[in-house]
Amino acid sequence: MICPKCQHEQADSEACIHCGIIFKKYSEYLERVESQKKTAIANDSGLKPTKDHDSKVEISTFSVFTQNWKPISTPAFIFLSLVFLAHIIFFPKDPILEDWSFLSSFIHTVNLVFHEAGHALFAIFGNRTLTILGGSLNQLLIPFIVLIAFIYKRDIAGTGFALFWFFGNFLDVAIYMADGRYLNLPLIGGLGMEAHDWRNLFNQFDLWAVDQMLSNGVFYTGWAGIIITWVWLLIKWRSATQSQKTIK
Repeated sequence: MICPKCQHEQADSEACIHCGIIFKKYSEYLERVESQKKTAIANDSGLKPTKDHDSKVEISTFSVFTQNWKPISTPAFIFLSLVFLAHIIFFPKDPILEDWSFLSSFIHTVNLVFHEAGHALFAIFGNRTLTILGGSLNQLLIPFIVLIAFIYKRDIAGTGFALFWFFGNFLDVAIYMADGRYLNLPLIGGLGMEAHDWRNLFNQFDLWAVDQMLSNGVFYTGWAGIIITWVWLLIKWRSATQSQKTIK
């Protein structure tokens, strides 16, 4: 059988050997929650609540964010908290970069693969601007696709990891944007400033008056996203822990 709470597969038993819930009590708990939801929906719509479990209830478009998510386990929360701590310690705090740390340099190298692939991918459309911008776009697009996949699966831990990756790329892109003015970053293949994506984009659209404002905006949006992600994970972990204590 598969535990309805933590999805752990095991032999038939009265309690889960992985998360410790008692199946009968958990089933009763779910029935109470479902009954409360139906009562709330009935109250909102002015209808009397029904005990018919087969009745269809209209689900909100945004219910994926609030219902039936796989709870985050304590080991997963600890791991993601360490990921968050690594961002706090090792990742750049200013878009004008003086030097990469070992960890941030390694992550940058991984993201660089998606960046360069983005140029080739968006070049298919035959637009020079889109080809130049495609590198930075693809850095955000790949983790965003991963994020959507985890949201679809309603996996809190996976969604948190994808959010860290997604917002971490904001920092990487912002650093490249800020460097359009200073040209301190080495470009791949030893190319000169004529190959600098954001220098070319700022030149093309005459954005030198706001280049640092734009890079700062992207950079600190990334940091805000990283911090908010960890706070969201903390709330979900506490909620899962409290629910587990209530069921037991």
